[in-house]
Amino acid sequence: MPHQIHLSKRLFATACSVLLISSVGAFLASTSPSPSRPSLLLSSSSLSSSTHGTIISTSSSSSSPSSSTPPMAYVDESYPRATTTDASTKSKASNDNVRTEIESTSSSHASSSHASSAAKNKPPKILPNGGRITLVGAGPGSPDLLTVAAHRIITDPNNLLIVDRLVSNEILDLIEGEYRVANKHPGCQHAAQDEIYDWCIGGLREGRHVVRLKIGDPFVFGRGGEEVLEFRDFGVEPTVIPGVSAAFSAPLLGSIPVTHRGVSNQVVMCTGYGRNNTSPDLIKYHPEQTVVFLMAVGRLRTLCDNLVSKAGFPVDTPVGIVERAGCPDQRTVVGTMVNIADLAKEYDVKPPSTIVVGEVVNVLLTEEDFGSVATGEGVVQQGLVRTLED
Repeated sequence: MPHQIHLSKRLFATACSVLLISSVGAFLASTSPSPSRPSLLLSSSSLSSSTHGTIISTSSSSSSPSSSTPPMAYVDESYPRATTTDASTKSKASNDNVRTEIESTSSSHASSSHASSAAKNKPPKILPNGGRITLVGAGPGSPDLLTVAAHRIITDPNNLLIVDRLVSNEILDLIEGEYRVANKHPGCQHAAQDEIYDWCIGGLREGRHVVRLKIGDPFVFGRGGEEVLEFRDFGVEPTVIPGVSAAFSAPLLGSIPVTHRGVSNQVVMCTGYGRNNTSPDLIKYHPEQTVVFLMAVGRLRTLCDNLVSKAGFPVDTPVGIVERAGCPDQRTVVGTMVNIADLAKEYDVKPPSTIVVGEVVNVLLTEEDFGSVATGEGVVQQGLVRTLED
């Protein structure tokens, strides 16, 4: 009997050891870093010099190469890149498609989702090779409406600027260094956004100060937040310089106050395009409310139809469109829910344009602004508003 008891104790101890080893193995497996997306975090040992500048070495996520073996590049097959028609651009984009996984100080800098990355520590703002990125708001279009910080950074000849397509030529003329304009036309936004990320990564790998120049304010329907999260996944924390948003400045420049005592006591900002080019939900009509739409001129007729049929807006609700606010060729077109789409077609209104809906549209505009179209009931305030040059 003592021998049997002693044997049972040994079997019990062995079972406990096996269970303990299994638990430790499972814990180590669950805490190992995810290889889903590589980081751009660099260490001083990962940099080498060449006649062409600083070269960032790459390392394989699965093994550590010896000093005599060239490091392997990590290709993120789950993240498709954009292609272009220019052969030289294709070659550069192909090189930039190689996402480098370089020695990271923390596995939290590589994230498989934006939601998980938000809960982790932020990566550094400046990489060891000097690379950094800044999101800059260009305002509605006039160089006079740039912030001092924005003007300083876009006129630095050493910076690489990645520019939104709708940034005005007047602002582009201020750029003294290299810049590339995103080909973000309707229907190819995803490919263009991928191209933007490729250009940014290429500049960061070269140790440059990359500037993302965005129309208006980066965080007002400008994908600024999305880009911040994406750059964090790349391993760098962007600096953000605010811009003057067209949501408020464009109406002002078109003589339309977004609020006015006794007329409008609330303002709603909306986009004309939801995720994947869907139509966003519309807020219900309120007589003392101003609704400002950005990026909506391309579907103006559908927008007005939905505001009347689904959101309860009266058909005679005033609508104003301010095109290229602050630029020398700024135009303002005013009408109602019924005819504004026809007027926009007649005057060939194009982006960037800001649409204002509500009674505030007619608060400051006068007979003189429209060239005096008089009826027995007074001025018919619709059509093209005269500019200072007229």
